[in-house]
Amino acid sequence: MALVVGQNSWVTLIESDAYLTDRISAEKWFELNDSGVAGEVSKSSLLISAFYWLINAPQLELFPNLTNDSVKNAQIEAALFLFEHYVALNQRRAAMSTGVESFKLSTKSEKLNIAKLQIPDYIIGSLGAYGVENTFAELKGQYDN
Repeated sequence: MALVVGQNSWVTLIESDAYLTDRISAEKWFELNDSGVAGEVSKSSLLISAFYWLINAPQLELFPNLTNDSVKNAQIEAALFLFEHYVALNQRRAAMSTGVESFKLSTKSEKLNIAKLQIPDYIIGSLGAYGVENTFAELKGQYDN
């Protein structure tokens, strides 16, 4: 699938490259192809996956036509996160979906918690204006000023 701003992305490939130029530990991003065959890891596939990850997050209220820099930056950060951690994230999701609650490998042990598999705080934090968890409404009655 092609990257289409306003449909499956908020950011262009040029914008993502520009943002990551000065980002620590992003050098491997620049080794990726811009786009590839279906299912292949590429800049486009990562950005599209990040877009759907964010737009479908229940704690956010995002729309395809947003142009805010914080939304674009969050998508880029999410794409880089998926690039670096997708395999481990997917393995944990698979283990939890089959009922695994904890595991031990040699000296490493881990308790699995679905709440810990959320979008990282530094990405969610940049999207605070689009959060739906802490919303409230003030209702005024006929006697209120």
